[in-house]
Amino acid sequence: MGRDFPITSPSNPRIKRLLKLRKSRDRRRDGVFLAEGLREVERAFAAGLQLEELYVCPALLGGQRVAAEAAQRFEVTEAILNKAAYRDDPEGVLAVVRQPEHSLADLPIGDLWLIAVGTEKPGNLGAMVRTAAAAGCAGVLATGPVDVFNPNAIRASTGAVFSLPVVEAEDEAIIAWCRKRDLRLIAATPEGGLPYQQVSYQRAAIVIGPEDKGLDDRWLAAAEQRVTIPMAAGVVDSLNAAATAAVLLFEARNWYGGQKR
Repeated sequence: MGRDFPITSPSNPRIKRLLKLRKSRDRRRDGVFLAEGLREVERAFAAGLQLEELYVCPALLGGQRVAAEAAQRFEVTEAILNKAAYRDDPEGVLAVVRQPEHSLADLPIGDLWLIAVGTEKPGNLGAMVRTAAAAGCAGVLATGPVDVFNPNAIRASTGAVFSLPVVEAEDEAIIAWCRKRDLRLIAATPEGGLPYQQVSYQRAAIVIGPEDKGLDDRWLAAAEQRVTIPMAAGVVDSLNAAATAAVLLFEARNWYGGQKR
């Protein structure tokens, strides 16, 4: 590999573009996202995603080698990387990565899915994708607006968003897709459902609603089953969305005997 092309001026057009890509609308427009840090960049590369540009800062890397490869590589100063990075403490590597394109029509066959309805905080969505991957879900369906490639979502997912299919679609489209696939919609609700250990998770799509108001009547009516996680007596009456997803997805995994679905 040849020597990295040096960039020393913060007014360089490429650096200006990096700053713009911190905004969701610009990432969506260009079909790319920013991966920061060795773990995220190398996991994006390992997942087969296309790294268009790679920016490395030797002073911050401290001798660590970046195993990922990109179409173009640039060496930047510490000041430039600190300016371009989303994090306050960048590790010395940042990549512009082409977003994977998934749609409902090309999702794989699978018996266990997670549906995230109205998850507003990117970090929560990333944590749910991470849990879904760990539990062996075939993919995640999300109703928007969501930004699964927000830097906070990427970091919270520990790179799971690179390899697990995540599709954003309208509520009715997701419901119709699940019915076509013969998947049972299992809706999480703070109260009024069966205890979560008492239901079947065969060919299931587990639906988690927004933390502030829960699932609306459309999702509750579409669900074949409502489940509740019993709480100990006290001031806590519900779990957050990511914790709820973890409890239900791993109950489903146990129901399948721990096999990946």
